[in-house]
Amino acid sequence: MRRAGLVLLVLLVVALAVLAQFADIPDGARLRELVDRAGDVAPLVFVAVCAAGTAVFFPKPVLATAAGLLFGVGWGSALAVAGFTAGAMIAFTVARVLGRDAVKGWLGERLRVLEHVFARRGVEAVLVVRLLPVLPFALANYGAGVTSVRGWHFALGTALGLVPSTVLAAVLGDALSDLGSPRSLVALSIWAVLAAAGVWWGRKLITTAARAS
Repeated sequence: MRRAGLVLLVLLVVALAVLAQFADIPDGARLRELVDRAGDVAPLVFVAVCAAGTAVFFPKPVLATAAGLLFGVGWGSALAVAGFTAGAMIAFTVARVLGRDAVKGWLGERLRVLEHVFARRGVEAVLVVRLLPVLPFALANYGAGVTSVRGWHFALGTALGLVPSTVLAAVLGDALSDLGSPRSLVALSIWAVLAAAGVWWGRKLITTAARAS
């Protein structure tokens, strides 16, 4: 039963990732039209779209950029973070239910070190994952579900870790008409610095855990 759950999880993740490649992404004008039609419930609709999109591998940068384009940097960032965190928890819960028990018995030495990091310093570990641009957001959500990180640590780390990247994407979305502007260049530079900080922080956590084990 444990293996069956893990196989089902892998198949589900692969299927969602493949389907996401065929998603029809509307342009900015179309998105603005949809928001105008939604009226006062537009923010709630956008949060729901972000949550569902996150769970099914829809490109997060597209939604984060759309947040700035549609609602402005401040309000758009808040809505996007709320939606992304909700979607991340959906994926996390699915993976925890289907795959956690099976993965526990297959941990090698290196994976045990990662398990130690997620178990003891869950919020920090999740924060690091959120700062690393090489790790697909949706895949990291499902992956975290099979680790020993606590659910509320995952939620808190995700929400905090989403703030800088989401705000930066919203800034770019709010300035799509001029990507060469100083504001856009500063946002991209900060993004690169955050990624480098994530690599350094992650190596530090793993090294510390390896020494303690």
